[in-house]
Amino acid sequence: MERDEPPRDAKGKVSGDFADPANAFAEDIASQGSEAAPNERLRALLQYAERLTIDPGSVQAVHVQSLRDIGLDDRAIHDAAQVAAYFGYINRVADGLGVDLEPEMKGN
Repeated sequence: MERDEPPRDAKGKVSGDFADPANAFAEDIASQGSEAAPNERLRALLQYAERLTIDPGSVQAVHVQSLRDIGLDDRAIHDAAQVAAYFGYINRVADGLGVDLEPEMKGN
């Protein structure tokens, strides 16, 4: 069953019944990066994930310590690293095999 494309406003943002806080947040992060995060904790996690994704060799103990300093324990930091790494891995596999996005995942 095919889904209709969600309605968009003049700026291209999803509107109507499809507009929800999670979607709006995802669009803000996509356009503004970690600065769109609503709090320091999420901003730090997004910055860590970005560094780990773009330049993994640059991650140092000081970056992990900054996550501890905002209250994350080692399990939470480990989970964040796993999620960022898996996301990068699975996207590289899909790109390497020439897998196309499913139609409902394609933007305008």
